[in-house]
Amino acid sequence: MSALDRMDPALKGVVWVGTSKEARRDRPALDSDLDVDLAVVGGGFCGLSAALHAAAAGLSVAVVEAGIVGSGASGRNGGFVVPQFPGAITPGAVRARLGARKGAALVELVAGGPDAVMAQIARYQIACDAQQNGWIQPAHSPKALAKVRQVYEEWRALGAPVEWLDAGDIAAALGATGYLGGWRRASGAQLNPYALCQGLARAAENHGARIFERSRASAVASESGAGGVARVVLTVNGRRLAARKVLFATNGYTDGLVADEDRSIVPVHLYHVATKPLPAAQRRLVNPSEGCFTDLRKSGGFGRYDVEGRLISGGAVFGIGARQSYGEAHARARMAELFPALGDVEIETYWEGWCAVTESFLPRFQILAPNVYAVGGFSTRGVALAQNIGRVVAEFLAESRTLDDVPLETADGVHRIAWQRLKTAAARVIFPVYQGMDRVGLS
Repeated sequence: MSALDRMDPALKGVVWVGTSKEARRDRPALDSDLDVDLAVVGGGFCGLSAALHAAAAGLSVAVVEAGIVGSGASGRNGGFVVPQFPGAITPGAVRARLGARKGAALVELVAGGPDAVMAQIARYQIACDAQQNGWIQPAHSPKALAKVRQVYEEWRALGAPVEWLDAGDIAAALGATGYLGGWRRASGAQLNPYALCQGLARAAENHGARIFERSRASAVASESGAGGVARVVLTVNGRRLAARKVLFATNGYTDGLVADEDRSIVPVHLYHVATKPLPAAQRRLVNPSEGCFTDLRKSGGFGRYDVEGRLISGGAVFGIGARQSYGEAHARARMAELFPALGDVEIETYWEGWCAVTESFLPRFQILAPNVYAVGGFSTRGVALAQNIGRVVAEFLAESRTLDDVPLETADGVHRIAWQRLKTAAARVIFPVYQGMDRVGLS
């Protein structure tokens, strides 16, 4: 399946569209030639954040989005703003992989991620129902408990304000059964991700960035301009978009436009469901703290409420058969397992989207060609990480930060993941295997 085939500008079923308090602005397609300092491909969290901060730094910026702003993963994820790496990745493991300096910088960026997101929301007055009610990582098995405890201990050793919760504490906070313990960080937050995208786009445009929707980049080339100054030229809707620098921020919707860039990530097909709004009496029993949580189950163990009291859950799409009915059945079973007080719950809506993972589950910065860059692979942590990495990358592109100060793995050229095609295919059919692993405590 190509990146274009994954696009869904209609955002079918996505609950966030109907509850967004940020007005959506219809933006034109690129229909004439344009020359700018920075061209950004992708109108999600990372691309919009990069455009916002680059424009604020004085660069002329154009964003081209094949769908509409927020129509990719950025507008259709669960809206969890998490102060932790994916799964059980520890700060020490990140430092070991990136080196002491870059590793420490990325650890700091992730630790402060939700606070930075909340500060930016406040600065630009983005109406995205943001609530900083905390985030919990509970353990569903003895194996998970050991991993979760290690994560907690490393954050605690760094002086982070983390709190250990025993099984009773978890049950009281979440109203959930079966958890053996876990940890909480109060800075964790939740929000309407689609609304946040609209607000980031508005803020970027207020700083002078231009955003074009339904504008797909179909080719890229380099040429010498006046005075021998090199320009990167994108072909977009048959028009010429020339820039001093180009940033690809397409994540799970990446195609092979530049040197098989799509081989640098594994696109993972995920789904979410939202229940009908639960009555207040039921919410006092089910997730009474009204924060968000994500456990280490491979088949999905996470939840939160939206602002109207819908319970959000989901997992990976099983790409065989009737995938919506399969996903809804799994979500009902998981919610019933976690929340016996929930009873027979009615699912109001179901939607799907694509995220991107790397083999390290950490994002990677790639120099695809002279003055052509790409960043992606946020591995389900994009709400906070993609925005904050977008700001960092904007500072590099505006030349106020060096490449050594970008706290990511950097590849000179495309970093091709080994067996990427096979891994992509396997991701479509492996969900039942994950369910089995979870049932026998192997996750």
